[in-house]
Amino acid sequence: MTGRTQALAGGATFLVTAGVMALYLATVGLEEAAMWATVLGLFVSLASLAATMGGIWRERRAPSGQSVHGSAVGGGITQVSGTGGNVRITRRGHTATPPGPIPPTTPSGTATPEGDGQSVRDSGTAGPVDQVRNTGGDVDIEGP
Repeated sequence: MTGRTQALAGGATFLVTAGVMALYLATVGLEEAAMWATVLGLFVSLASLAATMGGIWRERRAPSGQSVHGSAVGGGITQVSGTGGNVRITRRGHTATPPGPIPPTTPSGTATPEGDGQSVRDSGTAGPVDQVRNTGGDVDIEGP
């Protein structure tokens, strides 16, 4: 379940709970409903608040998900994510040559670190690999 889905589910749970409590109040009367609604409403509201906050927290922590995996790239690779400023990457005069053999892939079942969500794994490249993430200012990468 994604963070956004979890946040929406928490908000929907809260709205349904409020509606059920209002219906119960109208059916059994104020005195009887007040006794149960106070206690049950408190616990359900706290549970939905926790689910909503958990969804928001997960959504903010989600990695950018930029990945090059098991590829042969005749040029370079550039990954840019979450920048807060200008980014200029200029590559001129680079002649693309076929990359060497692709390294063996990670064996099935072996965990690989996620890092910050940008990765180039099990790939061969003939050019440079540039990864830029979460900058607060300008980033300039020039030349071949």
